[in-house]
Amino acid sequence: MTLSRDEFGVLGSLVVRRDGRAVQVTAAKHRIVLAALLLGANRSVPAGELIRRVWGEAPPDRAGRTLPVYVMRLRRALGEPALIRTTSSGYRIDLPPDALDLHRFDALAERGAALVRDGDLAAALPVYERALGCWRGAPLADVPSPSLQEVEAPNLVERRLRVTAELVDVKLLLGRCDEVVADLRRLTAQHPLRERFWSQLMVALYRADRQADALDAYRQGATVLARELGVDPGDSMRAVHRAILTGDPALHRPAAAAWAPVSQLPAPVGNFVGRAAELVRVTDLLTRSGATVVVCGPPGVGKTALAVSVAHAVRDRYPDGQLYVDLRGHSTSPPLPTSAVLARFLRAMGVRADHIPVDERELVRGYRARLRGRRVLITLDNAASAEQVLPLLPTAPGAPGGSGCSVLVTSRIEPRGTLRATTVRLDVLRAEEAWKLLARTLGPEVAVAQFDALAELARLCGYLPLALRIALGNLVGSPHVDVASYVAELRGGDRLAALAVDNDDTAAVRRAFDLSYAALTPAAARLFRLAAVLPGPDFGAAGAAALLEVPEGAARRLLDDLASAHLVQRVGADRFALHDLLQDYAADRAAAAGEDVGAARRRLFDWYLRTAVEVGDVLYPELGTSGPPRLSPGAARAWLAAERPSVLAATEHCAAHGPRALSWRLISAVSGYFGSHGHHVEFLHAIDAALGAARAEGDRDAEASMLIWLATEHRNLGNPRVALRHLAAARPAGLLAWLHSGLAGVVHMELGDLDAAAASFDRMATLVDEDWAPPHVRIGVLAGHGAVLLMRGDAAGAAELLAEGLALARTAEGTNVEATCASVLARCRTLLGDHAGAVDLLRHAEAAWYRTGVRHSRAEATAHLAVALCLGGEHAEALRTAQRALAQVHELGGCPRIEAEVHNALGLVLRHLGEPARAEAAHLRALELATAAEYLFGVVQAHAHLVRVLASVGRREEALRSARVVAELAGRGGFGFFEQVAATALADLA
Repeated sequence: MTLSRDEFGVLGSLVVRRDGRAVQVTAAKHRIVLAALLLGANRSVPAGELIRRVWGEAPPDRAGRTLPVYVMRLRRALGEPALIRTTSSGYRIDLPPDALDLHRFDALAERGAALVRDGDLAAALPVYERALGCWRGAPLADVPSPSLQEVEAPNLVERRLRVTAELVDVKLLLGRCDEVVADLRRLTAQHPLRERFWSQLMVALYRADRQADALDAYRQGATVLARELGVDPGDSMRAVHRAILTGDPALHRPAAAAWAPVSQLPAPVGNFVGRAAELVRVTDLLTRSGATVVVCGPPGVGKTALAVSVAHAVRDRYPDGQLYVDLRGHSTSPPLPTSAVLARFLRAMGVRADHIPVDERELVRGYRARLRGRRVLITLDNAASAEQVLPLLPTAPGAPGGSGCSVLVTSRIEPRGTLRATTVRLDVLRAEEAWKLLARTLGPEVAVAQFDALAELARLCGYLPLALRIALGNLVGSPHVDVASYVAELRGGDRLAALAVDNDDTAAVRRAFDLSYAALTPAAARLFRLAAVLPGPDFGAAGAAALLEVPEGAARRLLDDLASAHLVQRVGADRFALHDLLQDYAADRAAAAGEDVGAARRRLFDWYLRTAVEVGDVLYPELGTSGPPRLSPGAARAWLAAERPSVLAATEHCAAHGPRALSWRLISAVSGYFGSHGHHVEFLHAIDAALGAARAEGDRDAEASMLIWLATEHRNLGNPRVALRHLAAARPAGLLAWLHSGLAGVVHMELGDLDAAAASFDRMATLVDEDWAPPHVRIGVLAGHGAVLLMRGDAAGAAELLAEGLALARTAEGTNVEATCASVLARCRTLLGDHAGAVDLLRHAEAAWYRTGVRHSRAEATAHLAVALCLGGEHAEALRTAQRALAQVHELGGCPRIEAEVHNALGLVLRHLGEPARAEAAHLRALELATAAEYLFGVVQAHAHLVRVLASVGRREEALRSARVVAELAGRGGFGFFEQVAATALADLA
């Protein structure tokens, strides 16, 4: 081994110092061998690899004989023959941690990153600086190996640049912006194609109150990328540019902080004992990034407990986050669809709802792209097969290159096929481990006094952790723990246990279940039996009450009893879950007791439907009421948030197994919530299932209803043409015809076809006098025709219709249609110059949509409020309001049309504040969004705003071009107001 004063260096020219004395390695090939050994220090470097490093891919025949000679001479030059050891496959050099500059650099960089994660920026700064101080120049500068220069040297440079960027982020967070500007000027000159440095330079300049220079830096970077690569700046660089132009508060975070680390890991299991060898094995595998590990074993053996324990232990190795999902591979409920898992993961990783694709292949691509370059641990619990796991891997099987992410899978079976993973088999506990688990829980007095009884209890439980914990649930809390008596009962068993075959993995578990179950009160035992029908991953006291037809308070007390017996597990405030083995056991017990589980399932599903309808009545009363609501809007939203997975699972269960009608009735009840809260992928999956059920039943009304909700979802996702196709396929009647006509009118308006929109609202008008028609139908007609008139430029005529609709809505208890009428009427008031009246109406609409949770419409109303405030002279308040609208739309994601409206509003405010450059950028972003969404009115609006901005800074020719576009498109769409704007602008500019 080297002495403490020895030093080796590869971060520059090759350096060797032994005991403080410089050692010259003059022969070029000797330097190559030494460099290759140092890069692989503390591991065996195969002789074949060393030969390739020295002689390339076509080595001479004598290479195998010459290499040992080089090693011998190298040992002689270093003065210590034992320093380089011969191994079975090659050679190895062993160095202490601080002897090699590369090792010091990596350790310091990792320490700096850990300090940043802990929030200690002041301490992280000098650590990062010491890390970069390990570099003396170009790595391996005097090592003439094409292989090392083409592969290893660039990798080392990449690591240096990454740490340099992290140091810059720390300095930006510490407010040392002026200091890093000079560094970043040098870095962008040396590495002009690295967009992260350009983004950081823009942020530094902006925070140093040099906004013009920041925008100029963007133009410089974009010019270099176009000239050298023929590409535009990437998403991150463009996002910083837009943020500067719009004054986004996110600029006060580091330039690279688009990623927010997330941890979804459940809490580790308490009183975890044993598994020492398996813990070490899995932990060791996961300390190296890019691993895929499968923990497999029989049910109840503690696979999840071990996986969660290891995942918590290695969290610091995966600083970008830890994802977790229970795939329900062996549950009585349907397995989680891959698309639902991927959508959930993408939302957790900060992807906006409108940026999450619907197609599964696109989801996989987006998921893997999001993970690229990150260090995330992905725990996939309870997998049924390799096929279930493959789409959730961070890279495609067999894809070139590695990944910084690792995957930890638990499964009852050992996955085979294309899943390349290291398998760790988990069996029952050893006898002493099982005894320790019991003794630690029951206490030292019981352990000493009843030593043999505890050993026998462990044996009768088959040393299976789940069985042991169930047994403990019966023993803990007793005033006098009598393990021997319990063992006698357990040995007796019952008919169900006696029927279990010897090789049945669940037999031992069932013996413990039997005694726990027998100790329950009759009411608790019945709740446990009926819990077998629960469709989702968890449930609450209200669902349990529906199963039993008892008050919720009584159900909650029974759940507490089941949790104390370890027959259900607490997974949150008032939420419980059932292990899949316990769910199977509950089903067996229900069958043995002659329980009518079909009736229980109907009671539960009827409760889902009743409550969902009531929630819909509270949040979306326009869709029909079923009586006075008992829930507040907040309680309604909370119920949907908690029960969403169960409602969707119930929908799919009913679509597949019946009653089929319940599937589409559930969809209709909850549709307003799912569409406005970003759960598009899961909701589309459920709608498709209900649509299939409706077609199987031949129910045309139900089919039309599901097609309308499919159209609504695609409109929310910014796919208006797809929405129209679904609407064209629907043949609705009654209330559905109202919804169909209204949605068709809205989509046609957004596509700029005002004649088709007006025709749709005319069809709606024919339904007003039908016996079934609520007043909301007439309100919809007034609001629809009013909106069309507004887009055509007749603000006064539109205001008359909308005022009538608003008055009717206020008497009809239609919160959302009232807010819609108020919002569109406010836009009329703004055009007519009544800015104060517009502000009052928009604040009313904002408040209404806040109560009902319709977030997209609230963001749009906030944007129009900013316009009204600005035109009324309240510029500072208008800017704050516009930025609030921007924050809302970025937080929830959603329809590009509304985001275009927000950016147009922001641009107008910025123009009135005398910031034309930022205003131009906002309108250009609005133009980009509106064009992508085929929102013709938004395209025309953006160009009209650009005419004013460009003209105000003397860019007459560009203003003329935009004015001509406004004239052409406004004429095509019949947007009368903008036709007048274009005519006036063309005359003035001419």
